[in-house]
Amino acid sequence: MQFDRDDFIRQVRKLCQDERETDAEYLVKNTLAKFPDDLELITKLGEIQARLCKDLEAESTFRSVLLRNPNYEDAVCGLGRLLDQALRTEEAEQLYRDFIQSNKQGHCAVEDLCRLLLSEERTDEALELAREHVNQFENHSGAYDALRYVLHILEDQLESDLNDDRENEEIFNGLVTNLFEQLDVVVRLEQFSISGELHRQIEDDKIRLLSELENLFTSATSRNIVVSKDSHNRFSSYKE
Repeated sequence: MQFDRDDFIRQVRKLCQDERETDAEYLVKNTLAKFPDDLELITKLGEIQARLCKDLEAESTFRSVLLRNPNYEDAVCGLGRLLDQALRTEEAEQLYRDFIQSNKQGHCAVEDLCRLLLSEERTDEALELAREHVNQFENHSGAYDALRYVLHILEDQLESDLNDDRENEEIFNGLVTNLFEQLDVVVRLEQFSISGELHRQIEDDKIRLLSELENLFTSATSRNIVVSKDSHNRFSSYKE
């Protein structure tokens, strides 16, 4: 009987979603007995072990993959997240940077590195890295993942700051700029042939962002802030 990899991965994913990680680990180990060189399955085992808090086993599993293929991105990201969670942040950062140096198109690694930088409040670095990655690979939809994440986190921070200082024009304009940049990303992603799930996500994002901007502009008068004509025109162009 031929091995249906996609169906198998779906089974494993479903077990993990149902919080049956021990069953998932057993299933993967049994299958690896038949396919011991399958790097995707070994990496999946490492991910499950990490979910089970078997950190030493997970690290060993991820490293075994990277010994065979140092450019296997899923294993790099799995190990990087494990190291980061274990507060071995410098090791994780170096792992990501070494991988990205050799694999410029590492969308997952770039996103994970941005998450790490944000957790250390190195916001400018994360934003610069995410924007640079988009500039390099603007024709790849996955290249926008890191920028979407960074901008969303910064949006939350700006909203919180504005709630604390509601008449602060600099914060207000910073939030407006952030929301427009997120809209720009959404519009660019709409040009790709993307999966149904991602398409739904960006459509939801567009509706949310337009609503956020409309609410922000509506509140401007009570904040004693004047919204520029350019901002109003730009907002109208997105609604067309």
